Amino acid sequence: MTENCCYSHVTLKRSIKVGFVGQPLPHCHARLGENDEIQVKHEGLMKGYYNEPEKTMEAFTAAGFLKTGDEGFIDGEGFLKITGRIKDLFKTAKGKYVAPSPIEMKFSPSTIVDQVCVTGSGLPQPMALLTLSEIGKKTRPEELNTELKNMLKEINSSLDAHEKLFKFIVLNEQWQVENNLLTPSLKIKRNEIEKRYNKFYEEWYNSVGSIIIVNQNQSSALPA
Repeated sequence: MTENCCYSHVTLKRSIKVGFVGQPLPHCHARLGENDEIQVKHEGLMKGYYNEPEKTMEAFTAAGFLKTGDEGFIDGEGFLKITGRIKDLFKTAKGKYVAPSPIEMKFSPSTIVDQVCVTGSGLPQPMALLTLSEIGKKTRPEELNTELKNMLKEINSSLDAHEKLFKFIVLNEQWQVENNLLTPSLKIKRNEIEKRYNKFYEEWYNSVGSIIIVNQNQSSALPA
């Protein structure tokens, strides 16, 4: 972050822990705040946002720690793991908070899935909205259905009970910068995706089958 002059944690070759971003650099104090938000404090922090005093006040705690907006975990040795973005957290109908980003990363090895957005605010369990890669689009329906079911099972095996994905929703519409569903840096616009599809969530959730193929023309769900 430019707000902390890119000075926070680092992994040194003599002190490596896979999955963590390292321990705090000298003179950098790190802690977790509300909702496990990563907060840091050192002499290199910004003074504030230019001509935006209210935004500056929101960025700092009363003790002078910078609120990074990232969710994290700090182990007993001070190693930090980033687990998601606070603003991306959503709460299921069961009252459990889910961080979507770490779950979405589990789709990275797939050759049939192009884009993914884990959602589920107000639903009993999360579900994943997917678009297919070119390979996925060319895969026979029966084979595609089997691969997706196996993927769902594999991903869920690594998740806590409240994070387990109830089903996959396969969308025909690609998410692009042009349709305002991707940023110029090709990151998904989570809020825009929610706005576009959330009116269908209950219908999709209650549809039969763990893999739902959405008919683009009818905007309805078909069990696969």
